[in-house]
Amino acid sequence: MTTKLTVLVAGSTGMLGTKIVSALLDKGNIDVRAMVRSSNDTNPENRKKIDAMKAKGAAIIEGDVMQPETLLPACAGVDVVVSAIGNSEVTVPGQKNLIDVAKQQGVKRFIPSDYSVDYRKLDYGDNDNLDKRKEVFEYLQQSGLEYTLVLNGAFMEFITYMPLFDLEHQIFQYWGNGETPLDLTTTDDTARYVAEAVSDPGLANMALEVAGDTLTSKQLKATYEGVTGSKLTEKSLGSIAEMQAWITAKKASASSLEEYVYHQYMYAMVSGKGKLDRIGNARYPHIKPMTVKQFLSKGDS
Repeated sequence: MTTKLTVLVAGSTGMLGTKIVSALLDKGNIDVRAMVRSSNDTNPENRKKIDAMKAKGAAIIEGDVMQPETLLPACAGVDVVVSAIGNSEVTVPGQKNLIDVAKQQGVKRFIPSDYSVDYRKLDYGDNDNLDKRKEVFEYLQQSGLEYTLVLNGAFMEFITYMPLFDLEHQIFQYWGNGETPLDLTTTDDTARYVAEAVSDPGLANMALEVAGDTLTSKQLKATYEGVTGSKLTEKSLGSIAEMQAWITAKKASASSLEEYVYHQYMYAMVSGKGKLDRIGNARYPHIKPMTVKQFLSKGDS
């Protein structure tokens, strides 16, 4: 009989974190600890998620990544820490605290909160949010902890929110030639791959790269039109160099990150700079990830 693994999920009430907890429990033979700041959270949405995770079999553990002393009991006896902490002021310092305590408590593997394009290939400054992931990954490498990265391109749930789509005016707009392949995966499938990665010995100090689908911008437009029956007007916005110049100018005048960060994500994709080069879906043939056509046909976008 295989030894039961104990996995702690940080950021367990987030969009992806809740799904990772669920996927780990579905996989079975895993003791899952869902870490929350307060088990008595009064936020109705968080309360609902906490109750659902508990009902499914997760142990609800209190811990705050910005208070390292609370992480000591949370990480005690844990084999793998999975971070699903979102983009905020705690992304870097909170995960560094988690790495420190995980190492101190003898955790065997750490999966940082990446779930993105291959940010390792990007330069600092290419994407403000992914800069945080680069910094955490460098710290993780220096820590000596065994790690696994999970890279899935962009989440399909955000397709129609991408700068490619201006659905209000029925316009499909793109930078570059529209022929660069883009990697896309649903959050559900990403969570299922994470559940496999926690116990895969072949992923020690490696990245698991997965994609539910890989389409060019123009193929994405055609797929959207085919599913919805709508016709979008195609509009070229310029070259990749012109896109970079646009982002630089917008960033200089922006009052908030939201004004340009989505274009930074698109740059990483349409430039090909963040492309996943070693997609490993075949490692887990029992997972049949959803394609863009299937996802859009569901009507969730």
